Amino acid sequence: MPQTTLNPLRVERGNLRLSRHSSVLGVIANSLAVVAPIVSIALGVWVTNLNSDVAHLNATINGLHQDVASSEALLTDREEIIESLRAENRELLAALPPSIPPEQVPDARNIGTVTLAAGGDSIDLNSTLANFGNGADRIQKDTLQFGNGVLTSLWGIDVLQLPEGEASYESCAVATGYAPAKSIEPHRLDGRVCIRLKSGNYARITVDKLEDERVELTLTTWDAPL
Repeated sequence: MPQTTLNPLRVERGNLRLSRHSSVLGVIANSLAVVAPIVSIALGVWVTNLNSDVAHLNATINGLHQDVASSEALLTDREEIIESLRAENRELLAALPPSIPPEQVPDARNIGTVTLAAGGDSIDLNSTLANFGNGADRIQKDTLQFGNGVLTSLWGIDVLQLPEGEASYESCAVATGYAPAKSIEPHRLDGRVCIRLKSGNYARITVDKLEDERVELTLTTWDAPL
């Protein structure tokens, strides 16, 4: 059999390439040996920082949960206080006397001064005439006459004397406790007396001058509430 003869030059070149590869691998291995600890340290620091950030975030979240719980408790307390104040306000409003809004207060139906002679003419308290229909038929409702020292109304009127303040539409229209009467003493008519007529209208009568045979009155009347 023929023998294979190795070319010394080719062998030397192969050995040279192998030596170069070995050197490169050695450099890479040395580099990895140097870089690996650095990477490991860097990763360790990053993981530590990340864990610290996570712990900080968890603490922040827990703090926010506590703040929310405190705010909810405070809100509940405030709602209870507000409801208590509303209930107190309702009680106070209920305790106030009834009133009529200003926009619902009508103008006076009639205002005037008249003189009634004892046993003389009657006036119509529902009239819008300046003399209140002086001479009205006294058998009509809501007429007023003077005789025997008192003012009389054949059909009767409802009378209420306010504890204080002047009789006005606002005070007379919401007042309670009226009593029926067919006569009223002039000295009672000091401006605090509310008079409710059969028509539903209201009147305030004040005595300007009183004598045995005559009486001078100032009258203000209002229409009945709608």
